[in-house]
Amino acid sequence: MVAPVAVDALYERVETLLDGGDIETVAGILRRIHPADSSDILYRLPPEYQSLVLHELPWEEAADVLEELNQEEMVEVVQGLSLPELADVLDEMEPDMAADLIGELEDDQAAELLEEMEAAEGVVRLLEYPADCAGGIMNSPRHMLRRDMTAGQAMQFLRNHYEDEHDLHYLYVLEDEGRPAIDSAALPSGDRERLVGIVSLRTLILADPTESLEAIMDGDLLTVGADADQEEVARLLSRYNLLAVPVVDDERHLLGIVAVDDLVDVLEEEATEDIYRLAQMSGEAVVFSPIRRAVRTRLPWLAANLGTALISSTVVAQFAGTIAAYSMLAALMPVVAAQGGNAGNQAMTIMVRSLALGQIDLRDFWRVFRHEAGVGLLHGLALGLLLAAVVYAWLGNPVLSAVIGTAMLGNFLVAAAAGVAVPMALRRLGVDPALGSSMMVTASTDILGFALFLGLASYFIVGLIG
Repeated sequence: MVAPVAVDALYERVETLLDGGDIETVAGILRRIHPADSSDILYRLPPEYQSLVLHELPWEEAADVLEELNQEEMVEVVQGLSLPELADVLDEMEPDMAADLIGELEDDQAAELLEEMEAAEGVVRLLEYPADCAGGIMNSPRHMLRRDMTAGQAMQFLRNHYEDEHDLHYLYVLEDEGRPAIDSAALPSGDRERLVGIVSLRTLILADPTESLEAIMDGDLLTVGADADQEEVARLLSRYNLLAVPVVDDERHLLGIVAVDDLVDVLEEEATEDIYRLAQMSGEAVVFSPIRRAVRTRLPWLAANLGTALISSTVVAQFAGTIAAYSMLAALMPVVAAQGGNAGNQAMTIMVRSLALGQIDLRDFWRVFRHEAGVGLLHGLALGLLLAAVVYAWLGNPVLSAVIGTAMLGNFLVAAAAGVAVPMALRRLGVDPALGSSMMVTASTDILGFALFLGLASYFIVGLIG
């Protein structure tokens, strides 16, 4: 394990070396530190230096550095490499990472690159699947054990083939079809073999060397299909504390392996996407993004929010006479709407998270609704009574106190209903519940909160102004 370094201080030294034209020393520094730190430094370099530094690195080490970047960053950094050079780098990368980079290229450029690569078959297979599913993030299976092996043969097989400790997530066992134990990645796509079990390294070490793997393996193991959403795969690994999960087809042929390190970036991307969607922003939005792009990704949602605000204003306008008769209503009505909006967003956030994590589904609607309605009722009673007491102490008007307390209670119930119903309705329509939920919940509590408060005030207006 390489010790972490102070990247900012090291980058300053690298800049000084590059100003002096010492590319070789810079490459030596990047080779000595962790690839994650090397990628950070490399990405921050001016483009003309990025390609110079990459040319000084062995292709295998350059691949390790590039794998620490996301797809868009990788494409930027490799711009200075020729097609044959880029093909050599991609041959050294994990197939899923190579597929991510190629997927960002134009079709004609990607086709030329694949023709130039020696290890293109595994990458082409991954490109057949959408990027956000298990098939798009899996790695080709390698060095699989066979069911008819003995424990002693399996141990010797591991010693011969497993050079990297990171390969030893789990030991999967393939069905024996009279073939020797070979690198599974070399099998043609139409010749994949069935996954029949899993054996732990501890069990293998403690077993009698003459005992067969069939006798000691566990045939009951978790798998996912190639079309499984990457978020579902991440939840599976988290729920069962797995380091990897095999990807199989309908006949249980082994297609690939998704390891936990393949999902770290996925989880970050999905969390970022959900956070942005709750704020009605595109996932393309980043700090210091071009102003034109920032406007393009944010303006549509702001326009939609403007529409809901105008609807709220229209509701308020219907009670212009009531507000004119008792002007304090204008000062108090934002309190009811704001508290309802806050409560609705609390319920909505819990719902979006629970749906995303698979803790609830559409069948749980009424159970969740009753729970949130109970919470909203208690919150509404507590804060409605408190607000009524404050208004009575402030204005000395018991009718107004009763009206605003009742309106507060009613809007908390509206908030509970909207916070549950909106995400569930979006999920039913096949839309990400995070997309637009916040805007719709806030609009509901604003519109109905204003209508409830001002409607009650209009009904009891004689008591208010008397």
